[in-house]
Amino acid sequence: MKNIIFITLIVLSVCEAEAQKCKSKNVPFSITNAFKQTHPTIQKTHWGKDEMNYQVTYVEHNAPVSITYDPLGKMIITETQISVEQLPVSVTQYVEKNYPQDIYEDVAKITDADNSIAYEVQIKNTALIFDAQGNFVQEMKIDEK
Repeated sequence: MKNIIFITLIVLSVCEAEAQKCKSKNVPFSITNAFKQTHPTIQKTHWGKDEMNYQVTYVEHNAPVSITYDPLGKMIITETQISVEQLPVSVTQYVEKNYPQDIYEDVAKITDADNSIAYEVQIKNTALIFDAQGNFVQEMKIDEK
């Protein structure tokens, strides 16, 4: 449960804080090195920075991925875009029951530094968070920009 709360807080901060673009040369070495150590074959990346953390986005296996690092280069969270079919069945059942007229705008698998998994489904200006088993955890409003 502690991990789900942590993931929820991170997702909330990622959803509400739009990272400003920055050039890779302006990202601290500890962060770029941490990324290169775990993803040595990824060449094309886009970097951003919010108030404290750095985020790298790239494409892996035809799916957009973003990783958020703290200022010391520790991976905080990885968010991978997935298809609706990759969600646990209980997630799609929940969404169909509670949001029958709405369209999935974004679907992601979220993994934290401890390898705890959560799922996020965005519908309109709402993010729905589910745990690894597909149980509903929380609904969060997303500010439209």
